[in-house]
Amino acid sequence: MWLYGIFIVIAMVERCLSKLDLYVDSDDVKQLLGVSSQLWYVHNGTVNKYALGYVVVVPPQVDTLTFRWQALEGWTMPYNLSVQIANREALSVPVLNISEQGLVPTQLSAWTVRLICTGKLTTQVDVSITLEVPMTTSLSELTTLTILRKKICLRVCRCFADSEIGANGISVEVVEARHSTTVVYITLGCLAVFLVVVAALATFNHIRNNKARPNTRRRALENNRSSVSGRTQNLPNNQRGGAVASGGKNSQSSLSELRRSPQPTNTTTATTTTTTGSPEPQYTDPRQGDVSAKLTGLRVPHETLQLLEIEQEGTFGRVYHALYQPPDKPHPTSVTVKTVTESSSEVQRSVLLSEGIMLAGLAHDQLLTVIGAVVTPPESPPRIIFPRSSQGNLKRFLQGCHTLVTKEVVSVGLQVLQALSYLHSRLLLHKDVATRNCVVDDNLAVKLTDCALARDLYPADYHCLGDNENRPIKWLALESLTHKVFTPAADVWSWGVLLWEVMTLGQQPYGEIDPFEISAVLRQGVRLAQPINCPDELFQAMTFCWTAAPRERPSVDELIMYLTNFQQHLDRYV
Repeated sequence: MWLYGIFIVIAMVERCLSKLDLYVDSDDVKQLLGVSSQLWYVHNGTVNKYALGYVVVVPPQVDTLTFRWQALEGWTMPYNLSVQIANREALSVPVLNISEQGLVPTQLSAWTVRLICTGKLTTQVDVSITLEVPMTTSLSELTTLTILRKKICLRVCRCFADSEIGANGISVEVVEARHSTTVVYITLGCLAVFLVVVAALATFNHIRNNKARPNTRRRALENNRSSVSGRTQNLPNNQRGGAVASGGKNSQSSLSELRRSPQPTNTTTATTTTTTGSPEPQYTDPRQGDVSAKLTGLRVPHETLQLLEIEQEGTFGRVYHALYQPPDKPHPTSVTVKTVTESSSEVQRSVLLSEGIMLAGLAHDQLLTVIGAVVTPPESPPRIIFPRSSQGNLKRFLQGCHTLVTKEVVSVGLQVLQALSYLHSRLLLHKDVATRNCVVDDNLAVKLTDCALARDLYPADYHCLGDNENRPIKWLALESLTHKVFTPAADVWSWGVLLWEVMTLGQQPYGEIDPFEISAVLRQGVRLAQPINCPDELFQAMTFCWTAAPRERPSVDELIMYLTNFQQHLDRYV
């Protein structure tokens, strides 16, 4: 009998030790990380240390964090809850919808923390949410759970804030605004003088150290490497890397550690000679050449193609969803067709053909190849047939607010690099590397495409600078923009802009700069700014793609090595 009593006491003690569930629901995780999966901090009383060690980034458009919890087995437990922030100038005092002390409910419930930015600064604010609960055999011993967040705040530009009206009826803010305008003019004048002095010193230093630039660049790279190291984060096993997650110390594979191979500086029509006397390889433009010869083996009867709905439409260009009946298959295949209108000119039809079949005869997993071409009857517009991509154009996909995490950004960049590596190995240049010239399938499988119809479908991306040539001004390397020189290094520059597009979900590069001023701005050293959610490691790769001297840019294969290493270290935590 006494033994039975002991069992009863033990059972009562165990029931008094209530277990806890604490997690973020999949819908809220989708907003934060772009994946539909629950993020568990405590599951059935077991603490997930990996999740607690992972700093989740809170994007600017999200200002409410929601957590769900429940005391299990019908027994409640007391709690203490607090929120700390690192920068009160950028972030207001967080607001909880529950008291800081109380009891964890026995029914599944939600509680929230509101993070409201002040609009004064553009920065990232560290947020720590601390929950203390008794999860041991002694109610006096508390288990501390610290949940980490990093809130992104953006500066809000306002002409006038909430102003006070003085006794004379004049807005105080207006007076201060006029005063601040005067201060701005004075500051700009001083800054202009300062910049002239700095430019003179920089010019002198550049001339004196011109021969030592490669070594200086290598030392700068290694210094940059050390400055961004030491930020290892433990990611939960069931989550993908956050948009600002760093690979940690070991992932800092510096580009300066990769063996440099000389970048050719020849144009597409000339062959240069190295210091050893051997000629540099001559790269060609795949748009050039005999179109009729390229069409050999691609021509298909117009009866095999059935146009369905229009997916994209420009002034004269059309992109269709269509059905194609190959002669060797019993059922039609869903395809994408590029064509022009009946009213299009002969020049427009000729450009469609030369650019639409520029990748014909090439075979690579990251290149979108041509299936066929309908060119009969001659008086009808030509139709170029491509395999259909489930998610369509990459730029449109990104602009649909498809949130990407770091691993996905790296994956996209690597796939485009692999396509470029293949082209360069065939001594071909793309000359228009951009998200608008890529397509994406399920699981973020990306293929680099031709540039047919891109000028018509994305007119804001192309500009004519008085030379009657519509070019992707803000994607071009400096030497391509000013001297129309194209090399593999120019494709590398454009790839850096593409990666910036991916990080910003398809934003327009240099959106505030007039196309006619872009070359002067680039010569002054201005480059695209680091996106607020971009890891230092990725931005480092971008910035070296935009080095003014083509020979100092990393090669495509070096970038592949760098990003592959970075991705491998990310995988250790994901």
